[in-house]
Amino acid sequence: MKLEDLKKYKFFWYIKKKLKIKSKNKIFFEKANFNRISFIHRALRKFPQKTAKYLEIGVFQNAVFDTIYLSENNKYGVDPQSGGNYKMTSDEFFSKNKILFDVIFIDGLHHYKQCQKDCINALKFLKPNGIILLHDLLPQNADEEFVPQRNKTWTGDVWKVAVELNLSKNLDFRIVNIDHGVGILKKKKNYDYRVLKGLEKERFETFYNKYFRKLPIISCKEAMKFIDSK
Repeated sequence: MKLEDLKKYKFFWYIKKKLKIKSKNKIFFEKANFNRISFIHRALRKFPQKTAKYLEIGVFQNAVFDTIYLSENNKYGVDPQSGGNYKMTSDEFFSKNKILFDVIFIDGLHHYKQCQKDCINALKFLKPNGIILLHDLLPQNADEEFVPQRNKTWTGDVWKVAVELNLSKNLDFRIVNIDHGVGILKKKKNYDYRVLKGLEKERFETFYNKYFRKLPIISCKEAMKFIDSK
């Protein structure tokens, strides 16, 4: 964190403590014993274990990566700091990669533009019947969404990618209402990712009041059916 950002961080929490600032809007998740790992494994189950290719962007201490049952030759974990087996940024990885994947999990830097790049690149290297999963698409409040990070639980503003995916052409997209929002994405022929101008400057209140209720949010049960469907 830069010194300037640190000063802003400290100033925010001082004001919040003194004035007891609290956002009136909050998002609640479904109560169920599922998380992102549940849906990743469900997606992998669709493909032969010996040949399935898995890519994870943003590995961080292997919390998810170590649960993937594929051989070391078939799973790729990309992180510039900790975990995985490719110690580099996602931009570097995609610039050199020539492999197509069956399942891709995106949980890297929680900044809109970076997540957008990761998603667009992932679509290029996804097999025609593959599945992309994205984490942290539903911030519960303004603190979780704020960039730079100022809260322990942090989704950042990657919700903006969810908005773009929902408005894109020939992309079959859902968000599971659990674990800070788990996106499930399938591509069709002639898909077109739509980049929205001006979205980068928007904040949580706009997300909650303008976009949240228009997103394709589904339950865990519906998510399993969506993953299993062709």
